[in-house]
Amino acid sequence: MKHWLWLTILLSATACSPQDEGANPTRSGLWSDPKIWPAGQVPREGEVVNIPADLAVTLDVNPPALKGLNVYGILRFDNKDLQLSADWIMVHGKLEIGTPSQPFRNRAVLTLTGNNPNENIMGMGSKVIGVMKGGVLDLHGEPRNGWTKLSESVAAGSNGITVLDPSGWRVGDRIVLASTDFNPEQAEVRTITAIAGNTITLDSALRYPHFGEITYGVDQRGEVGLLSRNITIQGDEASSQSGFGGHIMSMQGGTLRVSGVELLRMGQRNTLARYPIHWHLMGDAPGQYLKQSSIHQSFNRCVTIHGTSRVEVVGNVAYNTVGHCYFLEDAAESKNLLENNLGILTRRPNSQQGERPIIPTDINPATFWISHPDNIVRNNVAAGSHHTGFWYALPENPTGPSATTTIWPRRTPLGEFSGNVAHSNWDGLMVDRGPNKNTLESEPTYYNPRTNPADGQNQYDDVKNPPVLAEFKNFTAYKNRGNAAWLRGIHHKLTGAKLADNAIGVTFASSESTLEDSLIVGDSANRGFAESWEFRGVDGRSLPRPWAASNGGPIQDNFPIRGFEFYDGKIGFRNVQFVNFQPLQIQNAQGGQTATREAAAMSYLRFTAFAIDSRNFAQGASFDNAKPVYLPPRPEPTPDEVAKDDNADGYRGGVFVDVDGSVSGSPGRAIVFNNPFLLDTNCTLRAEWNAGICNYSYGRLYIYNESGGNIAPVSLTRNDGSNPVFRMWGTPRGGDNLQFGASVIKGRSYTLGVTGAVPDKLKLRFDDSAPGDFITLAIPYAGEPFIYRDYWIDNRNKLARAASRAEFDASPGDRYWSEGGSVFVKLVVRNQPGRDWAVLDICRNDLCK
Repeated sequence: MKHWLWLTILLSATACSPQDEGANPTRSGLWSDPKIWPAGQVPREGEVVNIPADLAVTLDVNPPALKGLNVYGILRFDNKDLQLSADWIMVHGKLEIGTPSQPFRNRAVLTLTGNNPNENIMGMGSKVIGVMKGGVLDLHGEPRNGWTKLSESVAAGSNGITVLDPSGWRVGDRIVLASTDFNPEQAEVRTITAIAGNTITLDSALRYPHFGEITYGVDQRGEVGLLSRNITIQGDEASSQSGFGGHIMSMQGGTLRVSGVELLRMGQRNTLARYPIHWHLMGDAPGQYLKQSSIHQSFNRCVTIHGTSRVEVVGNVAYNTVGHCYFLEDAAESKNLLENNLGILTRRPNSQQGERPIIPTDINPATFWISHPDNIVRNNVAAGSHHTGFWYALPENPTGPSATTTIWPRRTPLGEFSGNVAHSNWDGLMVDRGPNKNTLESEPTYYNPRTNPADGQNQYDDVKNPPVLAEFKNFTAYKNRGNAAWLRGIHHKLTGAKLADNAIGVTFASSESTLEDSLIVGDSANRGFAESWEFRGVDGRSLPRPWAASNGGPIQDNFPIRGFEFYDGKIGFRNVQFVNFQPLQIQNAQGGQTATREAAAMSYLRFTAFAIDSRNFAQGASFDNAKPVYLPPRPEPTPDEVAKDDNADGYRGGVFVDVDGSVSGSPGRAIVFNNPFLLDTNCTLRAEWNAGICNYSYGRLYIYNESGGNIAPVSLTRNDGSNPVFRMWGTPRGGDNLQFGASVIKGRSYTLGVTGAVPDKLKLRFDDSAPGDFITLAIPYAGEPFIYRDYWIDNRNKLARAASRAEFDASPGDRYWSEGGSVFVKLVVRNQPGRDWAVLDICRNDLCK
């Protein structure tokens, strides 16, 4: 049939509304029967075949390769082994291989053969199975156990494994073993040659060991996924070279139900909307699903849910895919179920192979990329990504074709995140760095779930728009080179976590957030497999950062591991057990150049310029062979690195409170960084912690230069016998360094020094405190200032000059004093509901008004 002829037929058919609504055949027949076809002969090679709406065809033979296939009626596969190939297939009626109640039990292979990237069938490109309005794609293979776990460890060189449940697996099946070390590339594919009970014989020996034990309470039994299915939808073999694989795309009004299917060589490299399986802008789609299927060797993602809600993605296996794998695209997707899925080896695009990011964040791919929090993400495993396991990448509003300002993902309550596992990634769980609405580049993302997400005006008002706790439950993470979990925002809780062998356990770049009822293991029995070039422990264990030296030189950074990392705040933990955090001797592959890798249950975000809240806390800590605290000093800087350490204002003011004494032995003590500015004779220095234990209460003093211009470095001097000085360069916001912060002992007196003149508008804030807490500050100042408390509320709150120094000292913060070229102010936290801060604005010429 000529190209123009089938196009005419296609256009006329799509213009007919009854056919848009689905097929209602009045006659049926076999594909092999010439009488059912309009020309009186069965379709021939290279033709575009049209199955009219009044016809139900049973495929009973292997047809020749077709140019295309339009299904307006019904095409169903007979109960026999069958193959069908076409450049493309468009489903306006129904394409059926098995049903949910009667799965297909034979072997079916459907191969997509299109090789023209410029061909565009109904806006869906080529090499496509397209499901249009009213169309139904029903693919239901044998229900089989999609994946299981090792029941015992297996050594490198072995050609047999023992698993928990291989039921339904057969000789000849292809399986994939996930990496159980830091390197996701240690995943391996093998073919089953024999099965005896739970023991499987493989066609060739394994290159890597694979761990299969629950160690110190953390389940690190490696996953084994089944790749083979009896229904295969695949791109042709040429796809492997071109990266131009097949894809399945369902449009609004279509129905996609797939189970027990293998998707091989699918997805189209570097091309938007060309994914192995793809719900495209369908709105609510209850009853649609992808279940118990496998996706491997994909050139572009694995499962895409785009502008679609209420679909189910359950029990699937994905292996060796490019870019974000299980992918919720625009952030308009909600109420979807992602459950019991396994993802192994999620790869970043490889420019040497002609791959590039489809969106900017693909360069740091996530096995599960969740752009809207109101979805159910339960009992999934992210078993090896080039970057992230689970990424809650929340934009301010939905992007792309779903763009709207009525949906606010960053303020929407969490649906469910429970029972998930992440290992062999860089980061296990990331709740931060969502896409910018303009460029889709990642940006710091503050997840602030509220009762009314649309009420942005009251997004920080806990009375008018109450917060909703985002609880991430029963998360397991191991062998991640970065964080097991990193969360930024407010009102987050991580409960029931079991974490082991991560560079860093948990970091909250958050406030009002906690880790509770959890277990964190530093070094477990899973020693991994260090590659030949890597630095390693003297016990042979692999390290999260194995590139400690370069070109055979000395070890440059031994990167101390830590269980809980203090940052931002107010954050902390309750009832957490820490196991096996001890220093470890590390060495190069030749056994020389040893150094000590430090370890501790608790530390801080290393060398940060940003503030660490002085109210951060530890409560209910227990330790089993674990050093409680290590607050590392910066390695001795080279001359050109001195400024780098000077600029890191945050970590040098690190403080947290030992609420119940479970860390220090004395309830209420503060654990502070070994900085003379924070210590005095009432502190006990613990050299092995590089920290002091102090019987003081600390707050934070913030200094804001609201006039612009560089006044760094700023200094604070504690006015006592030792007069220690803390020098600050400012928090780097856009390079202006206009905000400075330091931890201070409450009730003490300090002197502020700036470079150059004191700014015309200077704001002081004393934070992290309780009513009645105060500090006194002396500021070099020429002339009489205008000073206000809370001027933005009532600019009549102007401070008067005290009649004497004694009156100033006795005042509740409503007086200032000046003498000897200095102005003295007292920042006192007033007794008002919710007040934990005091603010003063100091201006020349009454600029505060």
